[in-house]
Amino acid sequence: MNRIFRVVWNDALALWAVASELGRGHARSTATTQGVARLAATLLVAAASLPASAACTTDANTHAVNCTGADQAATVGSGLATPAGTAVLVTSGATVSTGNASAISLGDTASIVVQSGATVQNSAANGGASPYAGIGANTIEVNNNSTIAIEAGGAVIASGVGTTSEAINPVGSGNTITNNGTISSAHTAIWFQAGSGANTVVNTGSIVAGAGTNLTTVTVIGASGTMAVDFTNKGSLTGSLAFAGGSDALRWYTGGSITGNISGGAGADLLTLNSDNNANGTFAPLSLTGFETLVNNSGTWNFNAALAPAGITSTTVLGGTLILGADNSAYTGSMTVGSGGVLQSSAQFAPAAITDNGLVRFAQPDNATYAGLVSGTGGIEKTGAGTLTLTQDQAFTGTTTISAGVLQLGNGGTTGSVTGNIVDNATLVINRSDALTLPGTISGTGSLVKEGAGTTTLTAANSYSGGTALKQGRLNVGNSLALGSGALAMDDGTTLGFVADGLNLANAVVLTGNNDPVIDTGSFSATLSGNISGGGFITKLGSGTLTLSGINSHTGATDVAEGTLKAGATGTFSAASAHTVQSGATLDLAGFSQTVASLASSGTISLVGAVPGTSLTVNGAYVGDNGVLRLGTFLGDSTSVSDRLVLNGASASASGRTSVQITQLGGLGAPTAGNGIEVISALNGATTTAQTTKDAFTLAGGHVDAGAYEYRLYAADASGAGENWYLRSTTTAPAKPVAGTSGSSGSPAPVQVPAYRVEVPLLSALPSQVRQMDLAMIGNLHQRVGDDDVKAGGAASTGTGRRAWGRVIATDIDIRQQGTVSPYSNGSVKGFQAGTDLLATPNWRAGVYAGQLDGSVKVSGFASGIADLAVGSNDLRSQYLGAYGTWTADSGFYADAVLQAGRHRYTVEPMSAARSAGKGDSLMASIEVGQAFALGASGWKIEPQLQLIHQHLGLNDLAISGARVRQDSDDGWIARAGVRLKGEFATGLGTLQPYGRFNVYKASAGADVARFIGPAASTDITSRTGATVSELAGGLTLALNQTTSIYGEIGKLWASGGATDVKTSVQGSLGLRMKW
Repeated sequence: MNRIFRVVWNDALALWAVASELGRGHARSTATTQGVARLAATLLVAAASLPASAACTTDANTHAVNCTGADQAATVGSGLATPAGTAVLVTSGATVSTGNASAISLGDTASIVVQSGATVQNSAANGGASPYAGIGANTIEVNNNSTIAIEAGGAVIASGVGTTSEAINPVGSGNTITNNGTISSAHTAIWFQAGSGANTVVNTGSIVAGAGTNLTTVTVIGASGTMAVDFTNKGSLTGSLAFAGGSDALRWYTGGSITGNISGGAGADLLTLNSDNNANGTFAPLSLTGFETLVNNSGTWNFNAALAPAGITSTTVLGGTLILGADNSAYTGSMTVGSGGVLQSSAQFAPAAITDNGLVRFAQPDNATYAGLVSGTGGIEKTGAGTLTLTQDQAFTGTTTISAGVLQLGNGGTTGSVTGNIVDNATLVINRSDALTLPGTISGTGSLVKEGAGTTTLTAANSYSGGTALKQGRLNVGNSLALGSGALAMDDGTTLGFVADGLNLANAVVLTGNNDPVIDTGSFSATLSGNISGGGFITKLGSGTLTLSGINSHTGATDVAEGTLKAGATGTFSAASAHTVQSGATLDLAGFSQTVASLASSGTISLVGAVPGTSLTVNGAYVGDNGVLRLGTFLGDSTSVSDRLVLNGASASASGRTSVQITQLGGLGAPTAGNGIEVISALNGATTTAQTTKDAFTLAGGHVDAGAYEYRLYAADASGAGENWYLRSTTTAPAKPVAGTSGSSGSPAPVQVPAYRVEVPLLSALPSQVRQMDLAMIGNLHQRVGDDDVKAGGAASTGTGRRAWGRVIATDIDIRQQGTVSPYSNGSVKGFQAGTDLLATPNWRAGVYAGQLDGSVKVSGFASGIADLAVGSNDLRSQYLGAYGTWTADSGFYADAVLQAGRHRYTVEPMSAARSAGKGDSLMASIEVGQAFALGASGWKIEPQLQLIHQHLGLNDLAISGARVRQDSDDGWIARAGVRLKGEFATGLGTLQPYGRFNVYKASAGADVARFIGPAASTDITSRTGATVSELAGGLTLALNQTTSIYGEIGKLWASGGATDVKTSVQGSLGLRMKW
């Protein structure tokens, strides 16, 4: 068997092959001849011949060169002369060691694999032999587009002293080195010879340069020119990285390490930080320079180099976490955090501008200020026990998370804010001197602290549970959940404000100082339903209403300076607090009983709720400074329920002046017996001036009205004893003496009489006043149109010409009625009446008229417990339409019929109550007859007359304070009987027809009823009707010509009997009549 072999190049297979020496003399092809030539050249370059037991053989299947065993001493390959695509496999356990020469030197597209346990090495000195001229003897050399793979456990070593001999030297470009084992060199481990192009290195093993010494001067990788290197490092590097002028990429993975410097050289260099399993890593070369772009792709990285000195102008955190471990506050390049990335830094080390579409985490174990700006769609997180102060108005829109320590917005100036939601699991401090609104939600277990003189507004429904500390300035809320679920602690001089209507804060409020926190509702209504405690005092500001419904116990004063402080529950006002109500402000119990320590008021105190019975108990001084006390009362008899002001204890005393306003909460009004309705109580030694000056309380308006009654406020009980105050609808009047036996002595006991309201006489008198106006308008035939027509020569003429006529009317109203309040009316009315004939025949005339009367009538009567008390006036305005028909006979007989409709408007104007206006209507019918008898030839006639009138009056219901009044006016008849003496004389002015008449009127007896109606009952006020009235009057008609006449009358009425006295001082009318 042939045991002699030689290594030859198989040109067809592009492999080193092992050939038998016995075949040398065989015939060969040209290719074989060329292969032998190449082998000869190779052996010459190697400067050594293979032993008979060769270490490198050809694999029969792959045709690759396999180096096995140990002590291969010849260079494998011949550099550029080596055919392209040569593949060399150094198998496990094999050693290729060449001394002062290259170990493997191949050309283009070569492939070299150093398996686990295999070693390729040399120990070249300067000037060592290499097929490549001028590059030194490198352990492995290739040219272009080749691959070198060192498996785990494999090694490529350059152990010589030659400074130009590297463990691996790709001479060209396009090469890829994958190291999972060890690459070691006494000097540079890998050197890229070419001055341009690009090469790739992937290292998961170990690369050692300079044998572990002089780490800053020897390089793991070196290059020249504009060569670009794409280096992925997942292993260890001993020495430095020095890239050349190309655009290099350094891809660093967790698990990678370096002991020296990294220089990117010139070009646009990229550094990426990566992790295969999201592990943590530290990037910590001794120094970093020459890299323009940094990208954190994955994993958590401690980056301990400063960005600016490294030349970095663009930093991007696409994924994972980049932790800045050096001062980058002066960094002016771009800093971008992607949606999956996290940038972590202290405030001191953070760049001044960050585009954050992911998360920026400020890890702050100490106190520091960040004056930079974070923008983008991402959020920030504060960690660490220190305080981070943001002094810029941040532009990022994501969530702010406070995981530990303190995040402070602003430092007492006008900037420092965030716009998005906040997750507060530690402490959020706001310190601004101007207005700041936080529109996002605040959640978490942490607290909020408001500092600075400015105003902070919270508008979202927040859920943070750690409470709120209002240390300085003003805190506005625009949502019922704005303060989360914890308590609000208010320091002295701070203000809680409301910027929306209808809010209800359920937070407890703790007044931490002893001075003046302010609650300002503005113009809104707001509620505090939590408990208020502490030693400070509260000032209520704003025109709106603040409702308290918690169990409040603060011991400081409560000052209602503006608007309304309202109770939302019984006992919600602090019984330990001295309350003050300023002018224009209101303390409103709203129907809930309360107790306070003391009370001073120049404003309004209202107890009024839906039903009477509310009490306000004052255990100390009650000082009225011309304020108002509103009480709700059921205005009935003495058993009626009322709200009450209760002064309790020997230290409780009323002083000053307070006006008591009574609000009617039911009741029609009724006579009160005994003391009346108690409204102010004095208990346990309290005083109210009821036994001294009686001036601490006065009733607003002097009285309050319900139904037909008026109630007045009285100090002390009915016997004049005690400190209580009462409402009474009765007054005490001395009884009339009772006739007795001679010698009887003693004064009669006083009696209580009802105190009717002032509207009672006014409305009781109204029907009689309106009826009297109706009578003035309807009058009689001769008052209406004058006397008979006459010719110019003086003879009476009936004729057929139609007439138009009109007159002005003036009359007094002077009526005194008997009845419940005996009203007396005194006034006057004036107006006009005008009509025209629609039909005129020798004996008949028929026509229509219209008229109006206006007047004012003063009224007095029994009111306020006083007889004949002047109570006000009724303003009357009435309009009329009428139709008439008159028949006259040549014998001097006439009959006149009239139908008249009236529309009435009136205004009741009490002297001590609000005016009210009403309306009504009336209908009146009259039939009048008369017969004239001549008295000889004297020119005088006597004319007996009879007239019968029926009146109907309907007045609508009238609403007045505390009652509705329904008028049940009496329909009645009036009969007039009279005689008229008239004459007829010719004068230079025309025919004169003077007359005088005497009448007696008899009105039927009846009663007008004014019914004062309440919710459950009514009171009838009766005024009697029926009267006998005498009248004496005189008048004339002057016919100026056949078409025009003037006429008029003056008269007077006397009361002549009946339940009603009707009279006038003087009354009259003046008219003009024309034919047409």
